[in-house]
Amino acid sequence: MSLENLARRPWPLRIMSFLFWYVREFVLANGQVTVEVLRPRRRMRMAPAIVAIPAASRTDTEWTMISTLITLTPGTLTITLSKEHGILYVHGMFVEGRESFVAEIQEMEDRLLHAMRRDVGDLTRPVQAPVVAPVEVDEDEAGDPL
Repeated sequence: MSLENLARRPWPLRIMSFLFWYVREFVLANGQVTVEVLRPRRRMRMAPAIVAIPAASRTDTEWTMISTLITLTPGTLTITLSKEHGILYVHGMFVEGRESFVAEIQEMEDRLLHAMRRDVGDLTRPVQAPVVAPVEVDEDEAGDPL
């Protein structure tokens, strides 16, 4: 079901739809990881990577839910997040390409936000990577940070 059709459904049905979708994805990910673990080492297909993913989450609850669901899904792990920049840093066990991995995680987030928000509203994401400058740290006389 497309996200546009999902947005038109009543809120309780969106929650149920998300739960069924997530259980399906969870089972498929378990199967993929199990097959990979049992595969002989020379034939493994793992392609691990850490990817910065622009996110549409805004509230602490949304950030907590998406990072928890990513971590619960076998083969993925939320490393950290930057609320101020709107970025999730996710480790993936099977990252064939950055764009496809980002699309998978963003689809999960979109479905989650459609289920959590009564009025879905704006799901825009940052379009440019943030530029982060080093922060000056005040030190005491011994050179230790305050």
